[in-house]
Amino acid sequence: METRIDDLECNGLKIKQYVDGYRFTSDAVLLANLTRCSAGDTIVDFGCGGGVISLLLTAKLPCKKVVGIELQEDVARLAKENVELNNLQDKITILNADILNAPDLLGKESVEVVVCNPPYFAKSSGDKRESPQVALSRHESTCDLAGFIKSASAILKYGGEFYLIHKTSRMAEVVSECSQANLIAKNLTLIFPKFSKKADTFVLRCKKYGKHGLDVDKLTVYDEDGKMTEEAAALYNKKL
Repeated sequence: METRIDDLECNGLKIKQYVDGYRFTSDAVLLANLTRCSAGDTIVDFGCGGGVISLLLTAKLPCKKVVGIELQEDVARLAKENVELNNLQDKITILNADILNAPDLLGKESVEVVVCNPPYFAKSSGDKRESPQVALSRHESTCDLAGFIKSASAILKYGGEFYLIHKTSRMAEVVSECSQANLIAKNLTLIFPKFSKKADTFVLRCKKYGKHGLDVDKLTVYDEDGKMTEEAAALYNKKL
């Protein structure tokens, strides 16, 4: 498949993407910008796609290592090429594997942070005209929401943190599944595309075996004229 190289506008990072196949969205960049960690932490990027979140995390956070896990062989290969393109082989490892196998691959209770930009839609939904590559990225197939969350909990250390971005229409399901997996919701950021629009996306931060108590924040990305808001620009390190 034909590819192109795009500028991530962060520390000189570049990313190779398919022209007619899977490409990352702004949600992936948003999740990377809202993730936090301590110096020396290992972060696992579930469903890493072409590696955009993994790349950005190494530039923005003091993490020791990022492990990206991607099921699709061709997409995982592209992620490895992007690691090499940016000379980050010492910081990022890409595994072509099923997320459900993460506990066996990495070890139980072995990492400090897991980030996940999962497929938003159930297996039965979606546009039948989508390519198989795009469909697998957008719709739950071999791993559903509960599977992502249980696998994340299994590899997280006690007190480890799980970051997930998802659609508000599935918020109740996400919080419930996280709670059942001992990932306690600690911070919820509601994402508003514009001041006049309802929140359509959210980022949830959970702590494994954390105490109950939830803080709620909001982020509006654009004003009514389509200009990025100051709060969004600050998050993306952009000058208005």
